[in-house]
Parts: sequence; C-alpha cells; structure tokens
Amino acid sequence: MTALLLSIVLNSYLGVAFSIFDRYKMDLFQVIVYNYWTCVITGTFVLGEFPIGSTTLHANWFPLAILMGTLFIVVFNLIAISSVRVGVTITQTANKLSFIIPVLVSFFMYQEEVNALKIVGIAVALLAVFLTTAKNADEEKKGLHHWEYFLPFILFIGSGIIDTLTKYVQRTFITTTATANAYLISGFLFAAVWGTLALGILFILKKRTFAWKNLLAGIILGVPNYFSIYYLIKALQHPGLSSTAILPINNIGVLFLVSVFGLVVLKEHLSKKNYIGLGLTLAAIVLIFISEQ
Repeated sequence: MTALLLSIVLNSYLGVAFSIFDRYKMDLFQVIVYNYWTCVITGTFVLGEFPIGSTTLHANWFPLAILMGTLFIVVFNLIAISSVRVGVTITQTANKLSFIIPVLVSFFMYQEEVNALKIVGIAVALLAVFLTTAKNADEEKKGLHHWEYFLPFILFIGSGIIDTLTKYVQRTFITTTATANAYLISGFLFAAVWGTLALGILFILKKRTFAWKNLLAGIILGVPNYFSIYYLIKALQHPGLSSTAILPINNIGVLFLVSVFGLVVLKEHLSKKNYIGLGLTLAAIVLIFISEQ
C-alpha cells in the first residue's frame, strides 16, 4: 500500500508541475527531454551502476523497454499538445479513463477476478472522472480542426498501452528490484535519446533556443517522474491487490489530489458537479479496495 500511495502522490506532483511550468512560459518539450535524462541519472544512482551493457541488449525485456521509451516521449508530448489544442479538461479525462484498457486486459489475459463490487467501483470511478473534469468542457471544444478531435482518443489509447505494457513486463520479466530498475532506466534512456534527436533538429532549425530554466525544470520533474513509475511497478507486485484494483485506484487517486491542489492552492473554482466527482473518487477507491478483501 505504501508503494501505491507514493505512486499516487508522485504522479499528482507531475500534473501540478506541468501547470506551474506552463504559467512560467517554459518550453515544455525541452523540459520533457531534460526530465528523461534526469530519470536515467536518478535510476543509475538508485541501482548503483548503469545497467545497460552487452548482456542487457540481449535481455528478453529489452525490446519492450525501447517500445516503452518511445511511448513515453510520444504520450508526454501528446498530453502537452492536447492540453493546448483541445483543452486541459478533455485531455485529463482521456488520460485518466485509460485505466480501463489494462483492467480489461488483466481480466481477459490474466483471468484476474473482477467481482460485482469491483465492477461497481470501476463504474463509480468512470463517473467520478467525468464529473471531476466537467468544468468548461463545452467551451474547450469550440474552434477545433477535425484532426484535433482525435488527439484525446490517441492519448487514451497511448496511456492505456503504457499501463498495460507496465503490467505485462512486471508480471512476465521483472523478478528482482535490479531488473525493475534496469528496465525503467532503459525505457527512460530511449525516451531521452529520441527526444534529444528531435530537440537537436529544432535547435539546428532555430525553432528552439536553450534556456537554463528549462533544464532546471527538467531536473525538478525528472526525479519524481522516475520514482512515480518505480513505485507503480512495486505496487503491481503487491500480493494483496490485483492490477484491476491498483490501476483504477492510482488514476482516480491522482485525479483527486490534483483537483484538491487546484482548489486549495490555485484557488480554482469548482462546480457542484466537480465536488460530487471528488466525493465519488473517494467512494470508488473504497469500493475497489473492499472488493479485494
């Protein structure tokens, strides 16, 4: 449970950090790239050595680490683009609803138990996501190009694939903490490499300019980003909770904390629907947790 709570808190921090970086007009693409290099360095310190060598290249999980790294850089930037073009509310909804994909995969592929109480809890969680992110959704849809309507759907699929892949690797290949760290570092490394190649091209074309504040923001983002996924993998290894419980609790828990932060710290206005949604997030967590007992 400690690992799950840490994953929720750290993922909530990531959502809050992006809103703060945007307020200070930082280049989010640069921040994301520097963040991934920070993840690599952080993981190396945690592991005590850089894990990628000749033997790692032949590990059965290594191709999946390359895929994970590619998805990391694509989905992170997709969140930024969708937030600007489509709106934060719709983007957040698509991202948080993605937990339904790994839940369905776990049910059909791994035959994890989904009882009536858990189904009710997941249904309440879906309703909570819609209500919590309901404000100004109609206004955010105005003036979109046709292709932009597909951004939230692509984000929904991409985020769901990342969670599903994380569960698959955890279940199939990760047997030790060292292996978990090696897999994560490899994934973050490829995200950093792809991002650096793209950023280098942008620098050459003078579409971007280096700024120290972006590097600093990347470091501030990268350390908790590494541990957010590290603790999610640790939570998925918990014998007392299945992934059909952990992933919904993780996503709606993040949504709850980010919403509370916006209300208390940023003084954001919440509608009656939003408050009902926040209440339902807590109800959903309780129902899903009880269903596992």
